Amino acid sequence: MPGVPDLTEFPHKKFGRIFSALWRNPSPDLLTYAYGGGLPALREALAQHLALTRSIDCEPEQIIITEGSHQAIDLATRILGEAGETAWVEDPGYWGARTILQANGLRTVHLPVDEEGMRLPETVTTPPRFIFVTPSHQYPLGPVMSLARRRQLLAVARQSGSWIIEDDYDSEFRFSGRPIASLLGLEPDAPVIYMGTFSKTLYPGLRVGYLVLPKPLTAAFQAAHAELYREGHLMTHAALATFISEGHYAAHIRRMRMLYGRRRAMLVNLIERRLGLEWLHRDASMAGLHLVLTMPQDMDDLRVVDVARGKGVLTRALSRYYVNDEGRRPGLLLGYACVPEHDIARKFEVLLESLNEVARASAPAALAASGGR
Repeated sequence: MPGVPDLTEFPHKKFGRIFSALWRNPSPDLLTYAYGGGLPALREALAQHLALTRSIDCEPEQIIITEGSHQAIDLATRILGEAGETAWVEDPGYWGARTILQANGLRTVHLPVDEEGMRLPETVTTPPRFIFVTPSHQYPLGPVMSLARRRQLLAVARQSGSWIIEDDYDSEFRFSGRPIASLLGLEPDAPVIYMGTFSKTLYPGLRVGYLVLPKPLTAAFQAAHAELYREGHLMTHAALATFISEGHYAAHIRRMRMLYGRRRAMLVNLIERRLGLEWLHRDASMAGLHLVLTMPQDMDDLRVVDVARGKGVLTRALSRYYVNDEGRRPGLLLGYACVPEHDIARKFEVLLESLNEVARASAPAALAASGGR
């Protein structure tokens, strides 16, 4: 499944030992509700980690610990937004963000994505209250937002009085080149709310994410967080803080970056040899946990997903991530992170069988047009 990390490679024993040590003599302070945005030790560890890895200079008090990205978006839009206001989102883009924005009464405007990221309108008629972007690795297509586009986005946000919600999706897994600067760390006092999670770097079931806020917002967010969600999980926060501060988290990311890089290279090689590089999306960057396989316009990606699922291979249809018909095209999101190396070629053969089966049933010339490989 796209976006799922390899959970078998998580350092369970190290994390378990940290948890066990905490449970042997638990402090009562760790067994109550979490006020103030999460355990201070975790916020301190995160502030140090973000300074080293994302050039984000923040105080621990600017960090709010959440239960993943959905709660983070919900909190930000509840505090800073009003029903009827506008939010710009990427098209194609993350359905979860769109769902929460709309559930909180915001009107979403879906802007196309090109090789530089979200394409901004030439003129702004209705200033957006929020601009939701995934600049480090656009989801789902994969381009990295260019520096020029980042500067333009920040300028538009300042002029319009907008808040940028920066979902730093998959920024940890970049396999070549220098790390990409975060929007929050690009300019002083940027109108940016930075969002991250541990779902991809550790495991989704951990349900720990975080927001980094401008200082003037921290008190309001802390109060609303406590009133709206009545958080707990302080034992998990304490274990995670130790895991980060002792260097295990950074070491795990380095090891997984190498592993995922090898798996990505294997999948790219298979696509090149069996289909041709034109089937690899043009905006695919050397990052992330999935690749986008483009398909002929007349192929039904939803049907391919169904056929592949019946054969035991899970993919997602690219067409389902679009809202506007303009620019919509079929394709498949192929997750390679959770597939062992010895199984990648076999599963890719199953995918080819599924593509051929759909092509024969609906558009016999589709694969032939690409060379018939």
